[in-house]
Amino acid sequence: MSLMHSVLLNNWLKIAVMKNGELSLADIKRDKETGAMTESTIAIYSSELNLLTDVVNLLVKRAVFHKQITTVDELSKLTIELTGYCVGEFKKLNKERS
Repeated sequence: MSLMHSVLLNNWLKIAVMKNGELSLADIKRDKETGAMTESTIAIYSSELNLLTDVVNLLVKRAVFHKQITTVDELSKLTIELTGYCVGEFKKLNKERS
């Protein structure tokens, strides 16, 4: 897998543009003892829209798991915020791709 540019979302998910133009979504984990970072690819996407929906879904699930949101109103607000945040990061990637 040959990468060109990437962005890190919430210090957890990494989106990278590969040389063939496809998008890679990876999970970033840090070892608590050594501090070493490991990266494992979750999926490769050809569709930016499919990647965006998966990223927002993963970030929302994480917020629910960590009890950062507890109501439907908070869910709605967070989903809108995350979608805007992710779209902004995608725009940065697209500028770098051009």
